[in-house]
Amino acid sequence: KQPYHISGGIREPFAVWIRGGVYRVDSPILFDERDSAPVTYAAYPGEQPVIDGSRLITAWEEATVNGVGVWVADMPDVRSGNWSFRELFVNGSRAPRPRFPNNGLFHMAEVPGLSPAGSWTSGGGYTRFVAEEGNLKAMQNLQDVEVVFVHFWIEERSSVAALDARSGEVEFDRPSRAPLYAASGGDLADYYFDNVFDELKEPGQWYLDRAEGKLYYVPKTGETRENTEISAPGTLQLLVLQANAEENRHVEFLRFKGITFQNTDW
Repeated sequence: KQPYHISGGIREPFAVWIRGGVYRVDSPILFDERDSAPVTYAAYPGEQPVIDGSRLITAWEEATVNGVGVWVADMPDVRSGNWSFRELFVNGSRAPRPRFPNNGLFHMAEVPGLSPAGSWTSGGGYTRFVAEEGNLKAMQNLQDVEVVFVHFWIEERSSVAALDARSGEVEFDRPSRAPLYAASGGDLADYYFDNVFDELKEPGQWYLDRAEGKLYYVPKTGETRENTEISAPGTLQLLVLQANAEENRHVEFLRFKGITFQNTDW
């Protein structure tokens, strides 16, 4: 629940002790200028409170996808467009999505219209590249595939708008922030495709089919539905300190101590 607001009149510091356990939230815990007071929100001595932004997923069934055994969960909130996420947490660890190639990187063969300057300052705005021969194939659910290009000191990411396996051309939605060179004065950028349903094969991988509202997970050896806790984030933030900018009133004097914050989306 949201904390009550402290309206003022507090003259001595005090603590609000939070008992141990997992507190799941689907929206940020909000503090505003009315909460300004010398208050410490702290873990109760010897205990560990956890603020968790994910929802447990328990209604799994067994199926076969791409020739491997998977667990699948029906996700009506995803199907209706009310929930989407890029993270999945399995027994406390973040699970990877399937990618192509599964290991390593591909290399761009050509970038149409690329500036010859080859430096960070020569600008971005590119939305296409041509793959080297043999590095492209048709993919299911193309609207969910993301291309990740690794260059300079950054990693850029965008949804794939179109892909032509015969010509090797890839078009993506978000224009690049920088030219598609690996480094200043260097070669073209490397890349891989993320969230590729066709590559869902390795134990520990997961995939969310947004259109069908289905979540898939490939269990690892020894994992059962009884001994495996799986959750997906329902919020981007866990804690918000919201000032009143119009009246120049700040959120002040609060302290947070010994509290674990975990499992949000990005």
